[in-house]
Amino acid sequence: MLEKQIDLSIIVVAYGIKELIEKCFTAVINSTDNLNKEIIYVDNGSTDDSVEMVREKFPEVIVIESPVNLGFTRANNLGYTKVQGKYVLLLNADAFVGQQTLQKTYDFMEQNPDCGVVGCRLIGRDGQLQPSARYFPTPWRIFLANIGKTNPSISFLKGVDDMLQDHNRILECDWVPGCYLLTRKTVIDELDFFLRHELFFYYDDADFCLRVKKQGWKVIFYPEDVIHLGGGNAEKLAKLTEKGKQIATYNLEAGYIYFRHNYNWFYVLSNYLFIVFLASIRSLKNVLLFKKLDDVRASWGYVAMASSILIKTRFGKIPIH
Repeated sequence: MLEKQIDLSIIVVAYGIKELIEKCFTAVINSTDNLNKEIIYVDNGSTDDSVEMVREKFPEVIVIESPVNLGFTRANNLGYTKVQGKYVLLLNADAFVGQQTLQKTYDFMEQNPDCGVVGCRLIGRDGQLQPSARYFPTPWRIFLANIGKTNPSISFLKGVDDMLQDHNRILECDWVPGCYLLTRKTVIDELDFFLRHELFFYYDDADFCLRVKKQGWKVIFYPEDVIHLGGGNAEKLAKLTEKGKQIATYNLEAGYIYFRHNYNWFYVLSNYLFIVFLASIRSLKNVLLFKKLDDVRASWGYVAMASSILIKTRFGKIPIH
């Protein structure tokens, strides 16, 4: 007897956040869809009993155990080796789908053959809208966001996000966050690789969507709510490092790699120079306003970190994690 075709493969990567994993999987199982789906859980070296809990409460889930933390991208790539579905969903453990989310986004993909990626409307635990339909990051856009001077109505001042656009309608956008990113297996198979393994943490979703759009596919924001707590894995990692400095390191490294591999070294250098420029502005402001020198030291400490990573990654050419 032939096995039924799997419609949707859901990959969930997590590190030591058992309570969120349980809530995430429960939401998926309580979905009122008519899809034949599989859940692939990649445990990223957890030291709690996350794996035991999943195997006990969700025996249908495919469990992959990594003895070490592979990072988000490499762990998802590992999960992809088990994928059998027509569609592939990247779902964060701290993202909880509604009862109709999976069916609605699946149906949209079925009805729109030119769509390569779909994301949803992300709502925080406070009920506030999170960035969901985003513009590709550039050094200039990141700088504008950092100084709070973006204006989406003016092209030159457009940042990475436009929170004022109508999130109650379907939008074509540059990229959608990887906490809920639905794509086709055929789209992935067209690319040279799934997620860029050099990106340990951050920028993986923007990088994937950029490569998908270069293949001629559309990236779409769909107005269906997904509750996203935000930073579940990142917060866990931050607790294990000195005041989250490791998270900042991951972000800087990923930015350099993203710009180098998708654009060129000039983008990497521009990103670094904007970091230095921002530190200079903040330091001058703090000195003129007679504020504590701790803020000045923190700004230049960040520059020192950015400089070190720039050199170690050879201007974004190679990863250091």
